[in-house]
Amino acid sequence: MVSRDQRRLRLRDAVRAVSTHGMTRQMGIWATIAATRLLLDVLEGRSSQRAGLAAKRAVEIFEFSLKQHPPEAPLACARGCAFCCYSFVSATAPEIFLLAKTVRSAPERDQAAALERVHATDVVTHGLSKADRFAKRQPCSMLVANECSVYAGRPLACRAFASFSLPKCEMAFQTGSEDIPIPGINMELRRNCNQALWSALSFAGFPFAGYELNRGLLTALETPDAERRWLAGEDIFAGVATDDMAELAASNPQAKLLLTVIAMLASGREPPPNPWMQ
Repeated sequence: MVSRDQRRLRLRDAVRAVSTHGMTRQMGIWATIAATRLLLDVLEGRSSQRAGLAAKRAVEIFEFSLKQHPPEAPLACARGCAFCCYSFVSATAPEIFLLAKTVRSAPERDQAAALERVHATDVVTHGLSKADRFAKRQPCSMLVANECSVYAGRPLACRAFASFSLPKCEMAFQTGSEDIPIPGINMELRRNCNQALWSALSFAGFPFAGYELNRGLLTALETPDAERRWLAGEDIFAGVATDDMAELAASNPQAKLLLTVIAMLASGREPPPNPWMQ
């Protein structure tokens, strides 16, 4: 039986390891637990922008881990390639607040142009299913001249998606094929960072739904004091379409238990009985 003191020592070592070497397969679930602890440090603070700051910390963990443990082969992705920027993308509220902050940090003329694109995209895509949205071939509202205009603030979904084959990406864009060779490490790190963010948000008392990115961004940009009101418990994203991945994690008993175990261990508390700590 592992004691609480032993778990806390393991947590301390895991946080140090993630901060120094990034998240690794060798760490198992403790990589996600350590990342959750780092995110809780932000969410349990007093900043009125702590949601966006937590998202910033999550993507920093993702980027640092990927830099430390890159894909096994060169990527086909390059500046100006945007075949993947025409699909449904979801993001948590903190990621949307980070993206909105990135938009607002641009010069006023660029901010106005971005908001105009967000409105125009919403007219085309609001209420569409994922398949119908893709059929419209409507680009992301943040895509300008085939480049992401908010690259530094893009959500985990965008950061993780990469490909080893440009021809297969082009074919997928033309036909809807899903046969794209995506680096396994990217998807693994995205899953771990998502679980850490979801666990931290849930433990701190916040929803962790994944909202349709464009409508969510429009809401964040046009709602006065959006982040502060969300932190205060107001459901400012009511009516925005959500992704089924986060909904599954919230409704599936095993997935809910995993998030609870991660959060409890990240906070130094006794976890409920579970198969991951046996």
